[in-house]
Amino acid sequence: MKDTKVIDYNKNHYAVMANTIIKGKQTMSLQEARLIRLLITQIAKNDKDFKTYKVNIQELAEFLEVDSSNLYREIREICQSLMTRTIKIQKGKEWEIFQWLQLAKYDGQGTITLMLSNQIAPYLLQLNAWFTQYQLKNILAMKSFYAIRLYELLKLTVGEDRKKKMEYTFSVQALREYLECEHKFKQIGQFKDKILDIAVRDISEYSEYNCTYECKKTSRSITDIIFYLGLKEQKQEKKEEGAGEKEQEQKELDVDDLVDQLREIISENLKTREYKTLLQVANNNIELIQEKYEMSKKQNKNIESLVGWLIKAIEGNYSEPIRKKKARQFNEIEGRKYDYYELEKQLLNGNN
Repeated sequence: MKDTKVIDYNKNHYAVMANTIIKGKQTMSLQEARLIRLLITQIAKNDKDFKTYKVNIQELAEFLEVDSSNLYREIREICQSLMTRTIKIQKGKEWEIFQWLQLAKYDGQGTITLMLSNQIAPYLLQLNAWFTQYQLKNILAMKSFYAIRLYELLKLTVGEDRKKKMEYTFSVQALREYLECEHKFKQIGQFKDKILDIAVRDISEYSEYNCTYECKKTSRSITDIIFYLGLKEQKQEKKEEGAGEKEQEQKELDVDDLVDQLREIISENLKTREYKTLLQVANNNIELIQEKYEMSKKQNKNIESLVGWLIKAIEGNYSEPIRKKKARQFNEIEGRKYDYYELEKQLLNGNN
């Protein structure tokens, strides 16, 4: 089959999708969600169409944590179910419904071939703005589909300031609609116990964020949920005797992988040491570098030194201040907007 590749299970790869996809109505099992996100991480930045991927059933079963005693049946059922799963995208009064998968084929010898539906290509291929990305490892161990969806929602709305505590408020009704549980757990106590508590616990345990929430009452009823996010500190683990050299080698390999990712993001031909400098300044935060790079492309004046500009933009932490707002309805969420000309003027004047 043309353009068929073997699936790559690297958990450090990024799932990149248009915000429209995250906002879309979707429901599936936890294992189905893991598989769809795995397929999304296979997409390269410059891909113009979807590839097909060969997947070894035993490897996939291990990745999805499927019961090994029934793995062939389980994988078949997951694929069959995914062929019927859809995503509904609302655009004002208009809406579109797409399938996630276009192809699921078993060769009878332990390998299946999968391909994402061409209908969702505009929301996954060659994205330059209004998208969200995260590393697969941040959602892979989560035990609830609702946890993955809530993480994606918070990731979409998260601010740039990685040091300050981030606060986001959503109405209970908006959350229910987003999580596709308007008719489940109708009592607020059940909604908290069965969905929010589990999702927040998973986000805190497995992702890069510590997450808590509190309920806000209007009169006597809980009408809004306030989420608080804080980026976890990098853990300084004690090195075991004789392990230092091995850890250093692994660290260098990780940095090289990040450099390769930056080469795909930044079109200018930078030197390797310049990529590494950017990574060091951004604490290996690829998303932060990409955001500043996209900002640089929208400047009204030519930038003499791209690397120097990016370093100052990262260290200057340019972002709109987080302000308390009314509880947002889900379809009101938009990307942040900036006065790029004013930011550059401040930068050139040395006013960070």
